[in-house]
Parts: sequence; C-alpha cells; structure tokens
Amino acid sequence: MVAIVTVVILMISHTAAEIDARQYASFSDSYASFPPDLRRDIAHAMKSGRISKSDYSSLVRESLDDGVVLDWANEGVLDTARERARLARLIKDD
Repeated sequence: MVAIVTVVILMISHTAAEIDARQYASFSDSYASFPPDLRRDIAHAMKSGRISKSDYSSLVRESLDDGVVLDWANEGVLDTARERARLARLIKDD
C-alpha cells in the first residue's frame, strides 16, 4: 500500500511541477501566431503565475490541433523566471 501511495504522490508532484525556461520560451516565441483560443487558454494556465507540466502538455496538444508547431528554444535559454515574465508580458499586452 505504501508503494502505491508513493507512486501517486510522485505522479501528482511531477504533473504539478513548473515547466522549464525553454518551454516558456517556445510559447513566447510563437505566441503572436497562436489562434485567439489558444492564447486565451495559455493566459488561463498562467493565472497562477506559472504553467504546470500538466497544463503544458494540454496546451501543446491544442497547438498541434490548431496546426501550430512549437519550436524549442536553443540550449542557451536557462532562466525560467525571465522566460515566464516574458510570456506574462505578451499575455498582458494581448
């Protein structure tokens, strides 16, 4: 029973974890080309001030359904707070 609880806790903490800088950058870099519904859904996901891995997965699927392919930023993107703020500015300006 303890093993099952441990696995469930690990799964929940993983999906609730925040995405990394490159994932934020991929949204920021493509934000202007996103359809309005996807931009709205990204803004909704950012209401908590960050995007979880679970929300990211859903948003990527939505972008693919909309015909938008995200391009991962280069390896030099490391500052999650900076990339999160960049996306937040795009959302605010939208």
